[in-house]
Amino acid sequence: MTTAVVPMRPAPTAARPASPERPQPAPSGEPAPRVLLAEDHDAVRRAIARTLRRRGFEVDEAATGQEAIDRATAHCPDLAIVDLRIPLVDGYDVVARLKQTYGPSLPVIVMSGVNEDAARLRAFDAGADDFVAKPVHIPELLKRIDAFERARRAYLEAEAARERAEHLRLYAAEAAALLAHDLNNGLCTALSNLNYLRDAAPIEGEPAEALAAAIRAVKRMAGLVSNFVDIGRIEDGALDPRYAKVDVRTELLDAIAVHQPDATHRGIAIHCACPSDLAAELDPSLFERMLHNLLGNAMRYTPRNGEIGVRARVDADRDVLIVDIGNSGPPIPEHLRGELFEKYRKGGDRRSQVGMGLYFCRLAAEAHGGSICVTDDDRYDTNFHIELPRVPAARG
Repeated sequence: MTTAVVPMRPAPTAARPASPERPQPAPSGEPAPRVLLAEDHDAVRRAIARTLRRRGFEVDEAATGQEAIDRATAHCPDLAIVDLRIPLVDGYDVVARLKQTYGPSLPVIVMSGVNEDAARLRAFDAGADDFVAKPVHIPELLKRIDAFERARRAYLEAEAARERAEHLRLYAAEAAALLAHDLNNGLCTALSNLNYLRDAAPIEGEPAEALAAAIRAVKRMAGLVSNFVDIGRIEDGALDPRYAKVDVRTELLDAIAVHQPDATHRGIAIHCACPSDLAAELDPSLFERMLHNLLGNAMRYTPRNGEIGVRARVDADRDVLIVDIGNSGPPIPEHLRGELFEKYRKGGDRRSQVGMGLYFCRLAAEAHGGSICVTDDDRYDTNFHIELPRVPAARG
């Protein structure tokens, strides 16, 4: 029996599945920008999606308005392209929902075959950022998308820079707080020991003057540290004045007494004019340090054998406490007067080279609802003028 040999057909080659076009990585290595494409016409949608994927975008396709909303809910898009005539939920509602969810950070381009002013205005009222008339000219659409993508990248870079700056600010604030805490502990210990030496073994003459100078220096350093800490707290809105009734004349005389030894040594006369019954509701600590900063500033610029005047009064019509601290030092040029109260102000003029003392005074005055400025004065070439409400606004 002869067996017929039937030649075998070669096995059919399996059809290779079309490989999906994958988004190319963004130049910076970040995830590819995601585009939501809502278009019910399959051929148009696929053509646009294919082009976008070739350009490195990740595309979420939607054939209905509801599908577009669902996809946007599942994955936040970086850009949305929406056909206004899409079924189930029309494009206007899709745009409005996207804007309600993501706000202005999500740019939306709308497409429509109805190129009329009414349709454009309605689309923009819904929140659209751009309008493209059909038939869509893809090169033009790509130019518009590129413009939005550049804006998105600029926004992301600005946000990243802001976050870095905020991180550095928080780190600096924390480091400064720790440093101030350690400095304050050391200064308190030094001041306590210096006071102990002064009281335990009374001394006279030059040793007593040296000890008194050391105590004043440590107190000044402690005040600078307190300024530094409170400036940060006031700037952050974390420090509210703790009001109490203040005997203004007593505060002025106490502040003058701290600077009197140095003034006497340099032949500087400090005069005080203040009614004995003058009182105001202030934060005693902030007010005291304002006075010390301003008197210290006056001492710094008053020449030997000069004069410092401290005057306080009440403007009864406004119920405002007014304190003027003037000195016979050189006048402050007009163009520097406002800048003196800025943080770390530096400049070519010696009078503009200040640190945080005057800045602290401005913040402390503003925390009270008041103000500080440099004014012209008939008696003194330089005069710092403070106005503070005698009663806090919340209590008035």
